[in-house]
Amino acid sequence: MKLIEQITKAVSASLEDKGYDLVQIKLINGGKRLIVGIVIERLDNKYISIDDCTIASRLISAILDVEDFIKGAYTLEVSSPGENRPLLKVKDFERFYGKAVKMELFNPINGTRKIVGTLGKLINNSETVIVNFFNGDNEVKLDVPLNNIKKASIKRDF
Repeated sequence: MKLIEQITKAVSASLEDKGYDLVQIKLINGGKRLIVGIVIERLDNKYISIDDCTIASRLISAILDVEDFIKGAYTLEVSSPGENRPLLKVKDFERFYGKAVKMELFNPINGTRKIVGTLGKLINNSETVIVNFFNGDNEVKLDVPLNNIKKASIKRDF
């Protein structure tokens, strides 16, 4: 099992018990130390505070110390997803229905790899998402297979 999968399995339930959802785990080779970046958000949809990150960090650190997956020294960084929250799981696409999104595709659809539009519903047993966007003056609906999405995130307008 890959390290990210081991960490996910070990910490997800405990984070949920404390009111947090595990959004993403990033492993970064920081030279002498591995950096374990864990992105969380609150289950009640409120903003993540520094106190939330501290609580989650202590919990995760204790679990990682007991499980001992990571050989050698590491640095744990716990943060919020920020303004451009990534969409990584099927439940993310369901949750953010109707929101503005940015997507980058592996393979172009209708000649485009980058889409900025409105997230529609999931179809085909949650394997495809509909995205509405404007191509010039025309609104276009694209059926985007989830496995063709290289990156997707919420697009915040200020």
